[in-house]
Amino acid sequence: MSEQQTDIKISSPAASEVETAAVVAALRRFLDDNAPAPATDGQQQPAWLAAALSEGVQRQPQLPVGWAESRA
Repeated sequence: MSEQQTDIKISSPAASEVETAAVVAALRRFLDDNAPAPATDGQQQPAWLAAALSEGVQRQPQLPVGWAESRA
């Protein structure tokens, strides 16, 4: 969830506690999903670098130990 909590209250005598909790959870999830992006410190990465880091792309692949060793 976001760092800034929003107090959400539903006051309806017709709704059960479970229904109220479900609605509140859905609203919190909606607010978190649609929250503005956090502020940056002014240093932005190039788009290609951000994409590579998010995909876990490396410059040279790391093979498991023993994978590329020659057999004698």
